[in-house]
Amino acid sequence: MKLKVKVTYWADEIGGKVEEMEMELKPFGYRMAPITQWELLIADEDIKVEKGEPIIIKIKPVFLPPNTMVGPLSIMRHALGIVNDVVECGIPEKVEDEKCISRVLFIPVESGEIKKGDLVGVLKVYYIKTGLLNRLLNINPPKVEIKREVTLLNITWRDNGTIHREEAKVEALGYIRSHIGVWEVLVADEDIAVRKGDIVRVKIREVELPPSTVVVPLSVMRNAYGTVLDVVELGRPKKVEEVKRIQQAIFLAVEDGRIEKGDLIGVINVYYVGMENVESVIKDKKPEKVRLVYRSGEGIIKRDVTIEPFGYRRSPVARWEVLIADERKELKYGEPATVRVKKIKVPPNTIIYPLHIMRHAYGTVVDVFCDCPPWRVEEGGEIRKAVFLPIADGEIKEGDLLGVLNFYSTEVGKLGTLVQWYDRWLKMSDEEMLLYLEGVQ
Repeated sequence: MKLKVKVTYWADEIGGKVEEMEMELKPFGYRMAPITQWELLIADEDIKVEKGEPIIIKIKPVFLPPNTMVGPLSIMRHALGIVNDVVECGIPEKVEDEKCISRVLFIPVESGEIKKGDLVGVLKVYYIKTGLLNRLLNINPPKVEIKREVTLLNITWRDNGTIHREEAKVEALGYIRSHIGVWEVLVADEDIAVRKGDIVRVKIREVELPPSTVVVPLSVMRNAYGTVLDVVELGRPKKVEEVKRIQQAIFLAVEDGRIEKGDLIGVINVYYVGMENVESVIKDKKPEKVRLVYRSGEGIIKRDVTIEPFGYRRSPVARWEVLIADERKELKYGEPATVRVKKIKVPPNTIIYPLHIMRHAYGTVVDVFCDCPPWRVEEGGEIRKAVFLPIADGEIKEGDLLGVLNFYSTEVGKLGTLVQWYDRWLKMSDEEMLLYLEGVQ
């Protein structure tokens, strides 16, 4: 069934003239190549930033080939904040078209100055082939050749309140995805009051990430007071190939409240990827006691639960669902808005990621939720609202396209099952790996 939506975009420059166009969407999906390329996001201007005030920053243009989609590489890469989304040069293009990324939406968690040449983030580039939903299983993904480029840039980090900036040569490579991941819970390790619109660092129980893993926040808001935008490792940024220890989460408050020690504030997906000298690194984990904090018709509910360690194997085939505003909403710069959207059913055993590249002129969708008890991935649920972060004063109109979601089917398993999947992936022969890379397996 075809769907008509309204697309709102900047006709010239961001902050200039806003125009609208109507677009017809078909129920499409895609198949991913098992290789992901990195692109470096490097500031192309000196600019001052203020804590908690989202800002659009010019970067050295990144040119992407057709049939690609992107997402930020999580774990804060700049001392002053995170890249939450990216902006195309002009009207947002389809994934099937060539793209040029010229700006990023940067969310400062500290005030200071970004210098031209600073690495502000890293972009993951996925190579895909699109098709109608009933034909996806017969589609082979595109072949990919990883670029090897060395770039001179500034790496920044914060240590005891001091900002460090170091010139470095960085090679933008890529990795082979195993599609195997585990969930790590983010549990507050301090009491902290938050007000709507606050972007704060929250101390969490330390999470150790094995070498050769990448992180993606699990969408669908897990705390009534807001959502986790990213996670933080203190000190100099580590490579993907190294062990990392996460001690903080960057939390966006969507309403006033108080986070207490032991509260669940979010969940991250931790994916195992193929770099150099990859070994079996899935370790035994113990159940964790956490406190769920969610909103229902009775107000804010707090409930203590025990979360068992689980993981999953993700399908390389996925589909898109569009977020369409189901109400008119006034927007105020930097103040997150909860917007009612046309209801989307989430099937059991499905995980969700946003399709990045800003889809609305006035901001970006940072999460989705339903004002209901948190549902497990194995159960499925419904999306009824979106958390929208405005980059300018304006309005959302009913029927506006706010964003697009990637829906991935998964097979959920306990850690023993994950170890078997992962060990089999590691032990692929050269011939099996070639077939895997060609999308046959």
